[in-house]
Amino acid sequence: MNLRRQFFKFVIPSIIAMWVFSIYTIVDGFFVANFAGELELSAVTIVIPYVNFLFAIAIITGVGSQTIIGIELGRGNRDKANKVFTFIIIFILAFAVLLSIFALIFMDKIILFLGADSNLFPLSHQYLSVIVFFSPFYIISYAFEVLVKVDGYPRTAILGAISACVTNIVLDYILIDKFQMGVKGAAFATGIAQFLSCVIFFIHFRSTKGYLRFMKIKMSAREIFDYLKTTIAYGFGEFISELNTATFVFIFNLFVIKYISAEFLSAYAVINYMSIFANSTFQGVCHGTLPLLSYYHGSQEREKSLKIIKMSFIFISIIAIIMYAISYFGAEKLFNMFLENKTMISSSIRPLRLYALMFFLAGSNLFIASLSSAIGNPKYSIIINIVRGSISLFISIYLCVKILGTRYLFLGAFVSEFIVFLISLYSLKKMTKNPNFRSLNKKRSQ
Repeated sequence: MNLRRQFFKFVIPSIIAMWVFSIYTIVDGFFVANFAGELELSAVTIVIPYVNFLFAIAIITGVGSQTIIGIELGRGNRDKANKVFTFIIIFILAFAVLLSIFALIFMDKIILFLGADSNLFPLSHQYLSVIVFFSPFYIISYAFEVLVKVDGYPRTAILGAISACVTNIVLDYILIDKFQMGVKGAAFATGIAQFLSCVIFFIHFRSTKGYLRFMKIKMSAREIFDYLKTTIAYGFGEFISELNTATFVFIFNLFVIKYISAEFLSAYAVINYMSIFANSTFQGVCHGTLPLLSYYHGSQEREKSLKIIKMSFIFISIIAIIMYAISYFGAEKLFNMFLENKTMISSSIRPLRLYALMFFLAGSNLFIASLSSAIGNPKYSIIINIVRGSISLFISIYLCVKILGTRYLFLGAFVSEFIVFLISLYSLKKMTKNPNFRSLNKKRSQ
C-alpha cells in the first residue's frame, strides 16, 4: 500500500476516534449548560481532571502495550503479541476495579482537592459518584480502541467510537432535558456510552478477524513484572501527556478562582472544550502514527519511518493553523453555544484568543514525545511531558499574572508550550543522532 494512503488510513480514524472521546466531555457540557445551568457546568468542570486521569491510566497501559505488540507483530512474533495483549487487558480490568473502590472511599476528599466550594460540592459529587461506577469501562474502552488499531482495524476503532458518541448524545438529550436529571444524567449518558464501546471492541477481539485475540496464559511473577515494567516505560510519556490535560484544567481552575472568580469557571469550561478538541486532533495524529512507527522500527524499515515523521509534522502544522483560526474568528459563536451571560461572553473572547496561541506549538511537542515512545526510547517522552505538565504551566501562568497582570493569565499556556518546544527540539536532535536515524542525517546533509 502507498505510504501516504497508509498514513491517512491510520491517522484519520485515530483523529475521529479522539474527537469522539473529546465529544463526550463537550456534549455533556453543552447539554448541562443549556438544560441545567451555568453553575452545573462549573461543577462538571471541577471534576473533569478526574475523568482525564482515567484516560491517562488507559493510555499508559494501552499505548505502552501497543508499542510492544506492534514491534512483536513487525517481527512476526504473533504468539508473544497475543500473550502481551491478554495479560494487559486482565491487568487493566483488575486495576480499574481497585481504582473505583478507592475513589468511592475517598470521593469527598477528591472533590475538595479538585477545588469545589460549598456551592459546587453537591453538584460535583452527583456527577463524580456516577462516573466512578463506570470508570472501569472508561479505561478498558480507550485501551481497546488503541489496541484494535495495532491489530490492523482502524475502521473498527471508528465504529466503536462513533457508536458510543451517538449513544452519549441521545442519552444526554433524554436524561438531561427530558428527565431533568442534571449533572447525574450527563454522567450516566457518558458511562453507558463507554460500556457500549467496550462491548463492540470485545466482539472484535473475540472474532478471528485480526492477529490479536485472547488466549490462555500462564506467567511467572518475573514475567508479570517485566511486562508491566516495559509497558509502563513505553507508555509513561503518553500517560504524563494525558495527565497534563487533567493538570492543565486543575491549575487553570485554581488560578481562575483565585484571580478572577468561581463564576468564570463556566467560561473557562468553553475555552477548555476548544483546547480538548485541538489537542485530541494532535493526539489523533500521534496515536495513529504510533503503530506504524513501531512496526517499521521493528522491521528496520527506517526510510518509511522517516517519511511518516515528515508527513506528521506537515499535517500537525496545518491542523494548528485551522484550530487557531476557529478560536480567533469563531470565539463569540463558541461562547454563545454554552453561555447566556452576555457580559461574561464578551469578557471571555480575548482569553480564548490568547490561550489558542499554544496550538502552534502543542502539536509538535506532543508528536516528538510520541515519537520517542514509538521507537522504544521513552526517556525523551517522559522528560517532555513532565515539563509540559505542572512545572512549566504553573510557572508560566504565575509569571504572566505577576508581570503582565490578570488580563494575560491565559497567555501562560503559550509561554509554557514555548518552553517545552525548546526542550522538544533538543530531544529530537538527540534522537536523530541515534544509529537508527542515520539515514535521516544523511538525507538532511544532501
